[in-house]
Amino acid sequence: MASYTDDQFAPKRRRPPPPLTPLRFRVLAEAYVQRFGGPSSNLKRYLQRQIDKALIWKQIEQDEVRAWQAEMAKILAEFQEAGAVNDARFAQGAAEVLQYRGVAPRVVAMRLRQKGIGQADIKDAIDLLGDPAAAEWQAALNLARRRRLGPYRPAEDRKERRQKDAAALARAGFSASVAFRVVDLKVEDLP
Repeated sequence: MASYTDDQFAPKRRRPPPPLTPLRFRVLAEAYVQRFGGPSSNLKRYLQRQIDKALIWKQIEQDEVRAWQAEMAKILAEFQEAGAVNDARFAQGAAEVLQYRGVAPRVVAMRLRQKGIGQADIKDAIDLLGDPAAAEWQAALNLARRRRLGPYRPAEDRKERRQKDAAALARAGFSASVAFRVVDLKVEDLP
């Protein structure tokens, strides 16, 4: 069992991280973007954790936090201007991947919103998937194929598993009409 001295929330590392300097802060941001990419909200959270860590280790004072957050905003703006961090591009790529994996368009929008993507970028990404009804249909077929539901299930099990397969599609975010259309699709009618 760990024993704490004065502060029970003291950092568990024995050696403190290198001091936070403006140059190190920028290098950390560049390394993060190079390794992970992603939306600007992820980079912002990462940089805020670095500020918090420096505060915990008493490398910076509480009254310096606003200055570091201003530096963080400046780095974010520069990265966005340079195109290293692009929320619209991330949203489009993520929407395509999620549709291919069989995620309903409304769930795609929810996941992008959770990532901190703006509503305009989400709408553009969903619009690029094509006609909303066709996008939902294609995503439902993709999910049915991946999970072997409906027409992808062996013929002898289809009738008794119809409701459960439709429920699985409904839980994944598809409308009931799309779920039952996919489940009732004949094997020979598969695209």
